[in-house]
Amino acid sequence: MKKITLLLFTIALITFKTTAQESKIKFGVQAGLTYSSFRGYEPFLDEDPGFSYLFGVSFQYKLNESLSLKADLDYDRKTQVSKGEVNTLEIPNSRYNIKATNYLNYITLPIMLKFSFTRNKSFYINGGPYLGYLLKSGWKYETSGQQDENLEDTKYRKSMDFGISAGFGKEFKLNDNHNIYIELRENLGLTDIAKPAMPTDESMKTNSLNLIAGFTF
Repeated sequence: MKKITLLLFTIALITFKTTAQESKIKFGVQAGLTYSSFRGYEPFLDEDPGFSYLFGVSFQYKLNESLSLKADLDYDRKTQVSKGEVNTLEIPNSRYNIKATNYLNYITLPIMLKFSFTRNKSFYINGGPYLGYLLKSGWKYETSGQQDENLEDTKYRKSMDFGISAGFGKEFKLNDNHNIYIELRENLGLTDIAKPAMPTDESMKTNSLNLIAGFTF
């Protein structure tokens, strides 16, 4: 039974690779760093962009020697860090330091047109719209002299995010069917994700910069 299963898996893999080669389709896996921030409102504390991560899979269809249609499906965590001092209500005239990390965990689907250039087509630019589906959002609080907290606020965020992605990258050819690539990508959110509206009737939109490394086959 194990031999039959292994044989079927081998045949399926060979068929998959042959079909992908003939249809000009490439699949891949990727992972990277996310440097993100949120904009459109007046911050209560000093805010700085936060570092986090993404990982996922990619699909690419070659239209001609220079143009391809590329789609990714990623788990993308976006964060922003706030720091400052706040008053302690229990003790008059007492203050403590606080660090608050606002996080939003998305499944993102960018669909981009990719243009490869230079003689060996190793450098490329791409761009197009993206959709993001919110899985979870919240705040992680770290305070001096207080108990750390992790508060979820998913119900106060819209489930869908929409924006524009654009990137620049380089591919390194391993053989006829396998490449590795490195890409720097900017994602500009266009949707107000606050629900209900912020207390000051201001919006909240996402912005992130990705450093991505991937492998295609």
